Amino acid sequence: MDKVVQSTAVYDRIFSEGGYQGIYDLPYRHSAYYPLFKRVLRELVRHGSKSVLEVGCGTGAFAHMVLEKSRLAYQGFDFSTVAVNRAVARTRRSYPFYVGDATAASTYEGRHFDAIVCTEVLEHVERDLEAISKWKRGTFCICSVPNFDSETHVRYFRSAEEVRSRYGQLIDIERVTLIKKPVLSDISLPNVLRALRWNRYRPRRFMEILGIGTFESIGGWFLFSGTRR
Repeated sequence: MDKVVQSTAVYDRIFSEGGYQGIYDLPYRHSAYYPLFKRVLRELVRHGSKSVLEVGCGTGAFAHMVLEKSRLAYQGFDFSTVAVNRAVARTRRSYPFYVGDATAASTYEGRHFDAIVCTEVLEHVERDLEAISKWKRGTFCICSVPNFDSETHVRYFRSAEEVRSRYGQLIDIERVTLIKKPVLSDISLPNVLRALRWNRYRPRRFMEILGIGTFESIGGWFLFSGTRR
């Protein structure tokens, strides 16, 4: 489902404010994106990747995890200068990050990598297929898109078949995995226990916090991987 594209200024403001409930400023282990990030890193290791380019690095949460928990050579870019500056501050490394437009061929020139990671980005990009077309053929790709709508989403997906239909022409998709999204932005143990206590008389919410519920009702991500055709 397509909507109106958002400007760079919108995302600069969102990243400056830390996102909903400060999610973009959380340590990666405390972020609701952590289950997704763990699965992405597992896929990279399974594939035997040695170097990765992250398309849409945001404030560097995934990058921080890769740099701390793996030996992968990492590079990442974002079209938001605010996001890139925050990624540098988070990881205390400036080299891996740069500002770039995912739809511009020049963004990828002179960069050496054998895998691309693009999580929670394509749904924000009006010309998403044009961006993927710039990725080098034969590159292993891991991407995610949501099954839920948001103010800044250009589109979202209702099924794995919709994902394959849109992206299968450019990526030889090997697998699509459904990952439920935590209902809390901050999944640190103290925050989860606090939320459970506050919701002990709200059975449905209580169960959702525990991750009990369907992919459709709770919301989540379609994680897909394969080789750029």
